[in-house]
Amino acid sequence: NKWFSPLVAVDIVIFTVYNWELCVLINKPHLTNGVYTLPWSIVPKWQSLEESFDMILKEQTWISWVYKEQLFTFSDPKRDPRAHVFSVSYYALVSFEKFQNEVDLTKIDIVKFKDIDNIEFWYDHKIIIKKADERLNFRLETTNIVKELMPQIFRFSQLQKMYELITLKEFDKRNFQKKVLSLWIIHETWKLDK
Repeated sequence: NKWFSPLVAVDIVIFTVYNWELCVLINKPHLTNGVYTLPWSIVPKWQSLEESFDMILKEQTWISWVYKEQLFTFSDPKRDPRAHVFSVSYYALVSFEKFQNEVDLTKIDIVKFKDIDNIEFWYDHKIIIKKADERLNFRLETTNIVKELMPQIFRFSQLQKMYELITLKEFDKRNFQKKVLSLWIIHETWKLDK
């Protein structure tokens, strides 16, 4: 029947920073014949995309809340050989402290973004991860979302290091400080880091 409705899935790219490396949280491969997957699910009947996102986050990672943005809809009819499945993808940011306190490490692996090409992923999940990285880099230039990866109190040098490790660019210290201060997104705590 040519009018058969495609299934809709939600796929989530969750970024965190561990040991000053940009990392991605992925499902352990024991359920998919040794192939890694992003946290994902087919959207159940009568459930919204937002509800599906929350369900996947809780059931597959045990993380209760993350910063999230809808990324892209992947609609190639051949992206999943088992059925016609659209993927509404999201990317999410979680600070390592929150990740460490909440994640279920029996379900999730943490991998360095730079190692993604060396890992075998399910269908187009590697493409989704790379698209999410592109969006994250773009959003870093136009918003203050980097705060979702930072501790509440940090040194200016740590903020610069965070930008550099995500964008893979080096910034001049004075120019970086001038740019960030002009955005009015951080303020001085007058505390010393001992």
